[in-house]
Amino acid sequence: MEKQDYIKEAKKRLKGKSREIFLNQIETYYDLKENYKPRKHNYKIGDDVYLKKGTLLHGTFKNLDGLNEIIKDGLLSGWFIDAEKSKYPSSVGVWNLQKDCYLKDYIDFYSGGTISIKGCQNNIEDIKVIPLSEMPVLMDTIYKYKNCYKWYIEQTKEARFMPSLVQNRVQIGIIFNGDTGIVNGDILSLEINAKDVKPFINKYYYKQFLRDRQNKDAFFTDRESAVLFGVPANLIEGILVGRDYEKDKDKLDKIKEFLPNVYICNLDGKVIVE
Repeated sequence: MEKQDYIKEAKKRLKGKSREIFLNQIETYYDLKENYKPRKHNYKIGDDVYLKKGTLLHGTFKNLDGLNEIIKDGLLSGWFIDAEKSKYPSSVGVWNLQKDCYLKDYIDFYSGGTISIKGCQNNIEDIKVIPLSEMPVLMDTIYKYKNCYKWYIEQTKEARFMPSLVQNRVQIGIIFNGDTGIVNGDILSLEINAKDVKPFINKYYYKQFLRDRQNKDAFFTDRESAVLFGVPANLIEGILVGRDYEKDKDKLDKIKEFLPNVYICNLDGKVIVE
């Protein structure tokens, strides 16, 4: 599909302010696609990758095939890739870094689990992420809470959808420059009001969405953005690979063939291909 095809489809689906918001996002996408010049990296093999606040990340279950599709067509929403059963068929989900950090620390963080502890001080539920490196002493964290009567923990969303230290299904994670204005179309922010955001949400999830968006926590999650329409491929700055791909020279060569100017890094957060 070409730009005018997406505009035509958007006009068919939407009206009023919602249509205007989505069309503006299409314009932002194509302005970046046509005019954005990717930043050159200075990484050498063995360097630790350092990511700035606002960096966007996305994992693909299709791995190398999925990366090839994204390079070809961009990261596009479910409305345009036959994936309308998602909660946000109008948007693409990306992880939005909330602070500057080393990639190795972020991977350790999201490879852990999200814990809910109830019955703590003043009977208030506490929700937080326990990094993988702290899991062996998990009970030390729980013992710090007084009168704790219930707790449960689950895998973080990033651990499921990004290459992680706890699963090998996802072998490709994509690192995008988020400092471009593309996240202005984030429906998980409160910038788009309840009425205008409604057409962008799966109707079965809309009421719950409004409650969750208003009260974000580590489960919802407060680390995620849902960007209307899509993210262009020329915002890609790096590729994170899982342990299987790290050992596969053919896969690494193919990634570099697809994206000659980006770095490739592993789950230790280190550059393995310049």
